[in-house]
Amino acid sequence: MPAENILIVDDDPLIGIAFQRELGAEGYQVDSVLSGEEALKAVRLKKYDLGLIDKDMPGMDGIETCREIVKLCPGMILVFMTGLFDQNNYAKECQFVEAGGRSYNLYKPFRQGELRAVIRKALQEKF
Repeated sequence: MPAENILIVDDDPLIGIAFQRELGAEGYQVDSVLSGEEALKAVRLKKYDLGLIDKDMPGMDGIETCREIVKLCPGMILVFMTGLFDQNNYAKECQFVEAGGRSYNLYKPFRQGELRAVIRKALQEKF
């Protein structure tokens, strides 16, 4: 069973709850926060292997959150998450990657099994 620590950063509390259930059932240790500011507090207190970061949040957006987490935890894998694909989201996704994150084309709503597949792929690339 996996023992990796995963941080979910999304201003929609239902996303955090759903991810905690799905990924927790797979054996991952999952924490969820509602903002970039809360994410920075969390990574100062605990070591995370992977973070899923929403693009659009009040306060710090996903790109700024990515930049700040990379400074604090350079080994943490950060994955870009957003709503449906469009040209604006593609540009933001490129900025996220430039800020030190990774893109696995994780667009909400996810298809069955897509979240777990992205998590496995991202964590495999870490090792």
